[in-house]
Amino acid sequence: MTLDEEFKIIEEFVKDGNANFLKPKSDKYKANSKDHLKKLKEYFLNARPENKKKRKPSKTQNDKVLWEFIKSKHDLSDNQVKEYSKFHKLAMTYETILGSFLEEFVYLNLKDFGWIWCSGNIIQDIDFIKKTKDEDNTKYNWVSLQIKTSDNTENAPASRVRDGTSILKWYRRFSKDSTKDNWGELIKLVSENNEEIEKIIKEKLTDEQYKEFLKTKN
Repeated sequence: MTLDEEFKIIEEFVKDGNANFLKPKSDKYKANSKDHLKKLKEYFLNARPENKKKRKPSKTQNDKVLWEFIKSKHDLSDNQVKEYSKFHKLAMTYETILGSFLEEFVYLNLKDFGWIWCSGNIIQDIDFIKKTKDEDNTKYNWVSLQIKTSDNTENAPASRVRDGTSILKWYRRFSKDSTKDNWGELIKLVSENNEEIEKIIKEKLTDEQYKEFLKTKN
């Protein structure tokens, strides 16, 4: 399936009343207008790894007051504070990037089974969708999925929007238990009781495979 075909299916998903597109960031065009959809498609395409521009270092400056406080509480030297704050900033930057990498990894392993990545955050609180047909092959249904890196990374507004909806939710890791991961739950959600599909993706969706994937990223 081409990216153009994927975007058309996402449009169909929204038209069927399953979700709303990201609101226009400009007053120049109305929601769901031709210009709005053109801009959304740009976001969708530009978020894909083959089109993504090289990431620029974060311009966010460290809070000097915070690090002065940490320095005094833990009796650190100026050099230690400088080093710790540098790596803290680096960790925060990559924590954000990992969310995108996780979506890409899941997509690469599920796209052959009909899952479409709503890249570019073009639909609120939904990262993946799938169009499925019933047993009679006459009607179709929609499945939507939201994924997170950890069980403690969802903010309250997102949780309120998702509650009471049919959006499936999955997170990769448990914030209070480093001895296990949560890939098994994703496999259960997307395999749809199909043992053949489950067998295939069970070998692909693991933390070990994810780590190998991350080694290929810049």
